[in-house]
Amino acid sequence: MKQQTTSPDFQLDIIIVSYNTAELTLRAIRSVYTETRHTRFNLIVVDNDSHDGSADKIADEFPDLTLIRSPTNTGFSGGCNLGARQSNAELILLLNPDTVVLDGAIDKLYQFAQAHRDNGIWGGITLNNDLSLNTHNAWSRPTTLTLLFSALGLSKLFSDSCFFNKANYGCWQRNSEREVDIVQGCFFLTSRTLWEQQGGLDESFFMYGEEADYCLKAIDKGYQPIITPQARIIHHGGASETTFSGKIIKLLKGKVELVNRHSKTWQKPLHKGLLSLYVINKAVGSSLLSLLKPARKKQAGEWKKVLFATADWLKGWNT
Repeated sequence: MKQQTTSPDFQLDIIIVSYNTAELTLRAIRSVYTETRHTRFNLIVVDNDSHDGSADKIADEFPDLTLIRSPTNTGFSGGCNLGARQSNAELILLLNPDTVVLDGAIDKLYQFAQAHRDNGIWGGITLNNDLSLNTHNAWSRPTTLTLLFSALGLSKLFSDSCFFNKANYGCWQRNSEREVDIVQGCFFLTSRTLWEQQGGLDESFFMYGEEADYCLKAIDKGYQPIITPQARIIHHGGASETTFSGKIIKLLKGKVELVNRHSKTWQKPLHKGLLSLYVINKAVGSSLLSLLKPARKKQAGEWKKVLFATADWLKGWNT
């Protein structure tokens, strides 16, 4: 069994990285305190140089939590690493500021991790604000087929298929435990042993893709991320982004960086080409749709921005 370090004070360190999401962050913090009753936890909030008064509002309402005011925006990876350096519990939970903990989810995830120690990475189920299922809690390793089916729109057209939508485990109803390749970073529990082995999150990923990189490297070390359906949270998603195109460009940078790190040499140009094809099809399809539905014109414009930025996002995070 892989050994873990222990802390005499806390069983769990919870790290929230906040950037211009004051009200959502406060909502998330309240839910942590309300719904976590059986696990001794240390809550660490890293404010990434917000300009909406986030840090002061958090300090006023929750003076007893650990608040780190970063003088610069270090990204999600940098913020999590900064928070982790101020902690020492045996487990580290990364929790997005745009989440709401439901029905003792953190307690349940902690207990699940205790029962499955060797997995090293654990996650739960994510829901939308209306409590409908959000299937973005877990992903499979990117492959030529998954990127091809995404580029052609087949993964969306056959979203319930585990062949065409293997990337998102389409046929899995999220009502059973399952080992996965990637646990989404919004509700991401890992052992400190593994965290320290890997040096935390790779800060080359400013945001998006860092948890996938962490999981894939962990799998190479013999760990296997796993999901429990018992631990559920609401995840709003993309709250710190001001534009749709801005979010998609950052997502694509993360995907390209994953290709750079984890695809075989001969696959790299092919996988980047499939990501480009995905954007081309989205831009063309949304433009055609906007001719029939003028209300879609804005979205079509956003996809054009992503298309025109191809040379930029194909650099990845330009490391």
